[in-house]
Amino acid sequence: MHIGVITCEILRKEIKDVIRKAGVKELFFVLPDTANSVTIVLYQRMIDRFSSEFADDGFVLKVQTLEKIEKAIRERDLKDSVIIKVLELRMHDYPDVLLTEIEEGIKRMSSVVDFIILGYGLCGSTTEALERAINEAPVPVVIPRDSKDGAILNNCIEIALGRETVQSLLSEEAGTFFMTPAGAAIIKEPQVILESTINIMAGRMNTYAVGDTRRILKLMKNHYNRVVKIEYSEADEKDEEYAQTIKNFARKFNLEIKTVKGSSKVMCEALEKLKFE
Repeated sequence: MHIGVITCEILRKEIKDVIRKAGVKELFFVLPDTANSVTIVLYQRMIDRFSSEFADDGFVLKVQTLEKIEKAIRERDLKDSVIIKVLELRMHDYPDVLLTEIEEGIKRMSSVVDFIILGYGLCGSTTEALERAINEAPVPVVIPRDSKDGAILNNCIEIALGRETVQSLLSEEAGTFFMTPAGAAIIKEPQVILESTINIMAGRMNTYAVGDTRRILKLMKNHYNRVVKIEYSEADEKDEEYAQTIKNFARKFNLEIKTVKGSSKVMCEALEKLKFE
């Protein structure tokens, strides 16, 4: 069984749990085909951040272009593998570009894998566009969906908590901002966190809006009253750096802090649905 994964780097915890559930140990991370050394270095750094989640768990990790991965699988006659294409956190700021990356990733991976898991919600794209990409794929493709109506979830926060929990928290306090351990680790400064994630929580906006710092600051101070700290494990509870990032963010915008338990349940359910079908 060869599994393809196309994912935002923020979902590294969820993707690790899916792969562990699948029972596959041989992991390939995809490097771009470009000869541009700067691009390669940036991708390698992103892959290093993502793959750090898999350390000390018995996984065999390799980083290669898709062409070399396909050759290695063929020459070694590998029966099981996971091929992971990681995309940077801020891709949701440019949904059209993100959709193109997903479509091209599906097309290229389909010659190597048996099925593909998308570590994404809508993230600014339309339901129609993503459903079309999934339905037209040469191999089965799954994406996290709401357990009640089967709709594609909106974003990584709904993937971490479930749509019902997110809606409950927003009903309790409309001015709620959400933060995950991975998101906080990737971008630690309060203003950077805000600029890179406000788009995903506020819904689809013009791409230039994310760069409008003054408008964003005003929006934050006028409309947000608390930050939800998402913890998956005891390690997250004890992570002092994560706690400090949350405190800095809350202090910057005068927010209350609420802690909520996250899980990989939604991503794992996507895998189970595919195996059942």
